Amino acid sequence: MSQTSRSRVAALPPEAFGRRLLVDCPACGGKAVIHVGEPGERPVDAAARRLVCEACGLTRDQPAPPMGVILDPFMGRAPRLCAETRHGFLVAWNEDHLDYLERYLAGGLREETPAPEGGVRNASIVSRLPAWAKAAKNRDEVLKAIARVRREKL
Repeated sequence: MSQTSRSRVAALPPEAFGRRLLVDCPACGGKAVIHVGEPGERPVDAAARRLVCEACGLTRDQPAPPMGVILDPFMGRAPRLCAETRHGFLVAWNEDHLDYLERYLAGGLREETPAPEGGVRNASIVSRLPAWAKAAKNRDEVLKAIARVRREKL
């Protein structure tokens, strides 16, 4: 009887990883971080942002918009951590998000802990993953793509 690996992750909303976003620097192409507001402040989609390049030191600020106006979370930049497969792209917002996706997708038996009180289970990150990414037949390809992103972009 073979041993099936098990992965268990918490049912997290997309905002759980939204305070720190990785992009390519618009000036040098190096790794840049977009810092989004402060914990406990305005919701992630309405907070001020600051882009800081770890390579060249470029900084750009985007002030918080008026209430009700939603900002582009990546300040017009493409996410840095995009894993391309023949089925499509898998995008992670930062290293923690990539680890979370890899931990979930690597398991043969995947479980998601219940959503916190008042949380909507169908709004979690895992529930919104495309079916091709969760399919067992694509597991090796998806994990290789994640490893490639980790090797080339981090």
